[in-house]
Amino acid sequence: MSLLFPLLFSYCAFAQTPQEYYSNKLATYFSKDHKLKDLVSINKDGISIPSISLSWNEVNALAPVISNISEPELKKLLLDKRDSLSYYLEKDSVKKRNMPHSLKGMKIAIDPGHIGGAYHMGETESRCMTLALDSSKQIQLVEGNLTFFTALLLKQKLDSMGADVMLTRSDTGLSSLGITFFEWKEKVKNKTYLDSLIENNLISEKGVMMLNKHLPDKVLFTDVFSSIDMAARARKINAFNPDITVIIHYNVNEKNLGWKHTTDKDYVMAFVPGCLTSENIETLSGRLNFLRLLISPDIENSVSLSSAVVKNISNKLHVPVVQNTDATYLTEHCLSTPAKGVYSRDLALTRLIKGTLVYGEPLYQDNNEECVLLTAKNSERIKLVAEAYYEGIVEYVVTASH
Repeated sequence: MSLLFPLLFSYCAFAQTPQEYYSNKLATYFSKDHKLKDLVSINKDGISIPSISLSWNEVNALAPVISNISEPELKKLLLDKRDSLSYYLEKDSVKKRNMPHSLKGMKIAIDPGHIGGAYHMGETESRCMTLALDSSKQIQLVEGNLTFFTALLLKQKLDSMGADVMLTRSDTGLSSLGITFFEWKEKVKNKTYLDSLIENNLISEKGVMMLNKHLPDKVLFTDVFSSIDMAARARKINAFNPDITVIIHYNVNEKNLGWKHTTDKDYVMAFVPGCLTSENIETLSGRLNFLRLLISPDIENSVSLSSAVVKNISNKLHVPVVQNTDATYLTEHCLSTPAKGVYSRDLALTRLIKGTLVYGEPLYQDNNEECVLLTAKNSERIKLVAEAYYEGIVEYVVTASH
C-alpha cells in the first residue's frame, strides 16, 4: 500500500479539492509563523514558494515520490527540467515509498536521543540530573543512556518479527559519528577531517570560526557539535531510507528548574514535522524541504504513527496524555495536530528526516516515581516503554495496511 493513502483518503472523504486540502494543511501545520505563510501561494493554478512554482498536475505527480528524491536530484528536477517535470518523473522511474503489510522486511530506523555514557558527558550535553529523594538518598539519571537501552530493547522486539532495524549510534557515550564528543574534539583539529565536515555540509562557517575560540566543553557541544551530530543522524537515517523512524527521548518538567528535586508531573507526548519558520526557507535547500513536508504525506503519516505510540504508552504505563496547558513550549513553539498528545514542532530531526516518524517523549524522568523505576536494576519501566513503542508501531502498520 502506498503511503500516499492518507492524502488520497482526505481528498475523497471530505470531497476537498487539492487547493482546499493544502490550504488547510498549511494552516494546521505551518501557521505559527505568518511570515512563512505569506511566502506560500496556494491557488487554483497550483502551489508557489520563492523560486519554485508547481501546477496541480505537477504537485500530484511529485507528491508520492518527493520523499525518495535526494536534494541534488530534486533541485535539478525542479530547476533544470522545470517545463517537463511530470515527463521526467515517469522517465526516471522514481518509485513511491510503499508500506509493508507487516513488520517482516520493514525498514525501521531508531535514533536513541542524546549521547549519554559517563555522568560527565551527561553534564557536557546538559542531559543529566541528580535528584534528592530525601536528606540521605540521591538518584542520578543520564538521558542518553535511558534512550539507548530503550532503543536496544525495541530493536530486539522488531528484529524478532523480521524487521530490518538500524540504530544511529552503537553504544552509550558514542555520537552518531561513531566517536565520543571528546574524541571528536581532538579529531577536528586535523585539517583533513575538518575539511570533510565542511565538504559534507556537516559544519557551518560559523561553526568553523567557533572552533578557534577555545570554548568550554558545554558551549562547544551546544553551539557546534550538537548540530553536526544532528545532521549526521538525519543523513544516516535518510540514507537507510526507512519505512518508519523512531526517535526516542525522555522528558522533564520544564518548571522543575535545576532538576535537583523530583516533581509530581508526568505526561506522554510526541512531536512530528511542521511549525517551520520563515528562516527555514531562506535557502533553496530549506524551500525544497518545506515543499516536501507540504505536499508529501510525511506529516499525516507521522501523526498517525505518533498517535498510536502515544496511546499505547499512556495505556501501558498509565501516564496521562499531555494537554496544551501542561507545558509552555506546547503553545509557544508547537502547533496542535488532530491527534491528542501529538504536536508539530520544528526540531532538527523532525525537519530533516524524510518519511514517517515519531519523536517520542514517554514520561518525565524527574517524576517522583519514574526516577526510581528508571534506575532500578534491569528496569521494568524501560522495558514497558520499549513494549509500548513496539505495540504502537504494530497498531500503525495494521491500520495502514487495511
